Amino acid sequence: MSERRRRFTKALYGFDAVVRRVPDDAWGRVSPCPGWTARAVTGHMIFGARMLAVITGVGEQPTGSEEDVATEDPATAWAAALDDTLEGLDGPGVLEQEAETPFGRMTIERFAGIFAVEPLIHTWDLAMATGVDPALDADLCERGLRQVVKAGDMLRGPGLYGPPVAVGESADIASRFIALTGRDPSWTGDPG
Repeated sequence: MSERRRRFTKALYGFDAVVRRVPDDAWGRVSPCPGWTARAVTGHMIFGARMLAVITGVGEQPTGSEEDVATEDPATAWAAALDDTLEGLDGPGVLEQEAETPFGRMTIERFAGIFAVEPLIHTWDLAMATGVDPALDADLCERGLRQVVKAGDMLRGPGLYGPPVAVGESADIASRFIALTGRDPSWTGDPG
């Protein structure tokens, strides 16, 4: 298994671990993503997982809003999307194949490496919205921090990341990573 695929898979399983612990009554809670509930964050991740699965030749891209895609049972909808994504990535030679991605034409392996930041960020979003410990992996956060720094302002704007949030020098790596994506690591939101 390639290092990029390993990191991406680890980030997906981090998101999965939070999804599995979300209380049934917490899916409608507000998230750190303005205008999104916990259900919408999960729907966004389902869109992303399905997009990668489709690129690898597995399944179909859903339509509708993030809330619609997450359905009334977001955990089950997420589990199905995760399974399809992992099935697609397991295909022989799939990582070396080139495909059109939101970042241009590249190998699926490279895309997975870039895309690993997405489940990491949204693990935190979902966890904060629902009162679940995100347990973000420090190594993934360190790598994610470097990726976001490298991408710079091209990731900032409506529908993307907000301006960085200032954190103290003593902030841990997860807090620094989250702050760089425009989220306040001390966000508490609506505990429901």
